Amino acid sequence: MKIYKYILICLIGIILFPTSCIIPFEPKGIRDTRGILVVEGIIMESGTTIKISRTVSMYDNSSENSFPEESGVFDAHVNVIDDENNLIAIAELQIDDGKTSYIVSDSILFTPQRKYAIDIQIGDKRYQSAFVSPVRTPEIDEISWQKKIDGSMDIMVSTHDPENQNKYYCWSFEEEWEIRSLQFGAYRYEISSGELIEQSLFTPNNRYYCWASDKSKSFILGSSDKLTEATIKDKTIQNFPTNNTRFSYLYSILVKQYALDKDAYMYFDNIKKNIEQSGSLFAPLLAETKGNITCITNPEEPVIGYIASANEVSARVFIDMQMIGGEDIYNCNYNASAAGQSEKTAYRIYELEFAYAAGLGIVYVEQGIFHCSPIRCVDCTKRGGTKNKPDFWPNDHQ
Repeated sequence: MKIYKYILICLIGIILFPTSCIIPFEPKGIRDTRGILVVEGIIMESGTTIKISRTVSMYDNSSENSFPEESGVFDAHVNVIDDENNLIAIAELQIDDGKTSYIVSDSILFTPQRKYAIDIQIGDKRYQSAFVSPVRTPEIDEISWQKKIDGSMDIMVSTHDPENQNKYYCWSFEEEWEIRSLQFGAYRYEISSGELIEQSLFTPNNRYYCWASDKSKSFILGSSDKLTEATIKDKTIQNFPTNNTRFSYLYSILVKQYALDKDAYMYFDNIKKNIEQSGSLFAPLLAETKGNITCITNPEEPVIGYIASANEVSARVFIDMQMIGGEDIYNCNYNASAAGQSEKTAYRIYELEFAYAAGLGIVYVEQGIFHCSPIRCVDCTKRGGTKNKPDFWPNDHQ
């Protein structure tokens, strides 16, 4: 299939999934798809994050910016208001990797029977979401996991609404895992300074224990609308393949759950299905589901996005990968030919610079000879880890 040079790229991090092929489509009534405002978020009691971006046109090859925010940074005033136009909270600007978010870090108290909206001022233009009622989110029943036949791992969530009302959900997650090197390196050579550092398992200077983290790039959707009971059982929210550093030692995932009303769910699900199946964002979005964001100063201006409101519930689990037979496999045999080096793995101290240049790290020292292995086997920072141990981590590894 021919891949067009100019495609629409719309960063809707809350729900869109990466796609390798976007079919150009010119939405009816909209001649220029560049610079359309995109607003997304969930108003929550525990804290609110509103993301703002703009679309990039598939047709425009100009390198000149038509909008000052095309760098990703917005100068906006973002507020949470209620349906009596009371100011509930002021969001503060946060920039991460050139992307703009507005954060309400303080808790807000939902008032019964009140509805809430986001009010945005950008330059001389004002945008506002529809007023929405907060949806009560049921508790998470269970976070479970299953190691599959192919060695990969599924992380699953289950929930239900005792009142049999909430049937629409989305989830996000944050994960951390401890990486343990396959071999303990008694010494570490700092090639930049020529310093030889003795390492200990009981102090943070070692490269045997590391920690890594990641988080979901988008919301995961699920519903029970076709079931007689409002129950979600074993919904897969994360999968990682065998031979993954998450299998190394200890893994933790914090799952965040939000209930949605039907309109919000249908909007996000419509975008997801359209991107995955046809590669076209605009066809169903602007023709059928326009979201709930409006430009107050110019109602004819198209705006993409949806603001929902719910409380967040969360749960964390730890998984001991050794107990389930994790497969953090890495070959520690030195492939000299691949490294373009000789088969040598034993060095004198004055040769350590050559050892490290060949991709080796020190395992142990015997009679003045430094015995080496591939550095990924003795230095966990070479496998994506850091020495930033999470505050909540349950063991005393350093």
